[in-house]
Amino acid sequence: MQRLESIFNQTFQDFEVILLDDCSADDSVAMLQRYAVHPKVTHFIVNKKNTGSPFKQWKRGIELARGEYVWIAESDDWAALNFLEHLLPLITQPNVNIAFCNSNWVNEAGAIEKSLSLYTTSFQRSGVEEIRTKLLFQNTIQNVSSVLFRAARLKTCLDNFTEYRACGDWILYTEILLEGDLVFTDAPLNYFRWYHQNTSNAALKQGTWTTEGISVLKIVKSNLPRTNQESLSFAFYWLKRAIRFGLVTRKWPLMLKMLRQIATFITPRL
Repeated sequence: MQRLESIFNQTFQDFEVILLDDCSADDSVAMLQRYAVHPKVTHFIVNKKNTGSPFKQWKRGIELARGEYVWIAESDDWAALNFLEHLLPLITQPNVNIAFCNSNWVNEAGAIEKSLSLYTTSFQRSGVEEIRTKLLFQNTIQNVSSVLFRAARLKTCLDNFTEYRACGDWILYTEILLEGDLVFTDAPLNYFRWYHQNTSNAALKQGTWTTEGISVLKIVKSNLPRTNQESLSFAFYWLKRAIRFGLVTRKWPLMLKMLRQIATFITPRL
């Protein structure tokens, strides 16, 4: 309810809403049905079988969207009512493909905690710079609900990210930012519930972020300007990460896959 109310009551009102349910086991469908008749709702789709991946739902919604900009407003988060009003002037700037805001981190009791966002100061930079300095090492956009995308660029990047369980968002951001700029505002206009982070922590402990995150090298292999020294630095970082999470001894097939991706990332530059 809080999620949907924070969408329909935005101060900026020129938008469509696409409601998707991935075969929820709770009362989500009944709640969505109450909003499905709203004049802003253009699609209401309930899956008969769970897809097993939120990223497959993202892709479906993106393909249905008709607007110039896309907001993937996940069900358990919510937004300040001026979220769109604040971010639209940023994403509509020439050459900007992603604009995102700071997030309020909310615990399970609904209380706002200290922000854990990686960025605290507003900025604009080229996507390639963000990839080279940050995204090759970690996902710096921690919650998709805080993001507005330029639809024209977003819709050219839908082939790779749905195969991942934990890092599909990271892969998608990286591919989008191979072209265009990234803008961040330090205004905390997004409310991000804590148990999302718990899920992420589980993926981190299991090594999923490492085995999937290495795929950022595959995305940028032939597209990112870089020196041989940078290539080696990225490769050694991912190798050390694999060793840290025990993938060398616990998951040999995944480790070999990672080594192949590292090798193909380095070889053309040596």
